[in-house]
Amino acid sequence: MSSHSSSNTSSPPRFSRYVLQSSDVLEDARINVLDEQSSSVIWFKERYLGDHEIVDHVVHNSTSTICWTVHKPLKGWYIRIRSPTFPPGVFIPLMPLSPRSPHYGEAALTFTSRTSIPSVKDAEISIQASASASPNTSTVHSYPPTPPAVPSLVLQPASPPASPKSTTKPTSLDSEHSKISWTSTSTTDFVIAPYLPAATSPSLFSRIVSAIKDRETLGSNSFTISRIAVQAPPPYVSTGTMGIASLASSSPTSLKCLPLLTFRDRTSFLTARSMNGLLELDQAEECLLGVDTAFWIAVALTYLDFLNDRASYLAALND
Repeated sequence: MSSHSSSNTSSPPRFSRYVLQSSDVLEDARINVLDEQSSSVIWFKERYLGDHEIVDHVVHNSTSTICWTVHKPLKGWYIRIRSPTFPPGVFIPLMPLSPRSPHYGEAALTFTSRTSIPSVKDAEISIQASASASPNTSTVHSYPPTPPAVPSLVLQPASPPASPKSTTKPTSLDSEHSKISWTSTSTTDFVIAPYLPAATSPSLFSRIVSAIKDRETLGSNSFTISRIAVQAPPPYVSTGTMGIASLASSSPTSLKCLPLLTFRDRTSFLTARSMNGLLELDQAEECLLGVDTAFWIAVALTYLDFLNDRASYLAALND
């Protein structure tokens, strides 16, 4: 008798895992990104010195294609990530979080990128309006996204789908709904922040081991990248003016999601000129965002450099 097929099947892995290694960070800041299973180099980062900027190239190893470039000034402070396909002057900046942000933390940075997640504003109005036709949201998100010119990130979507003809007079909500530009992409905010793994056991032994490793822990460059979800206020079914006024007075809630990416620094504190760590990428979250893996790798490598050079960045901010 043949065994049940379900016993031989296994669920797909939840995380994509990559090993980050560098042989000599101080020499050329080269970091290799290897597949954990095959140990083959998938991407690598190299540093070049320009007349006014330090430029890092994130390169796809097998094709020698530059996926992303990271730009930092020789003097001053900024971090800008660019794709070779972006128009001139367009980039994605990494910025310090405002102390007033609910997600503020030491050395935390934030950035905004286009993703496949619909905006909250469109979701709010779609709940209010009784649209007879629903737009097709199954469009595959192409990457890299092309954000508009800095400083403002304003989407330029296509025209909304045509509504079926109706003999009834449109209401104010119908008019508002007709102004929505349905797209397959929108902008999403992210937070990058240092990460300190919690102790797996509260036992006395674990606390002693933790105390012994204090020097190594304090020097750790572990971090996470998390999406900031904007939760809309409760919908109102009333189509009267009071319902609209109540909706307008309610503000969305900002929530920090589970990490999309987690980097665990494995570098020994006895090693001064090399780096080693494990990078984990949540496949479900990555699929939801619809953004190519190389972008998240570029952001992770950029933030890792920021943590290594944090003292220099703080000095530049105080100049």
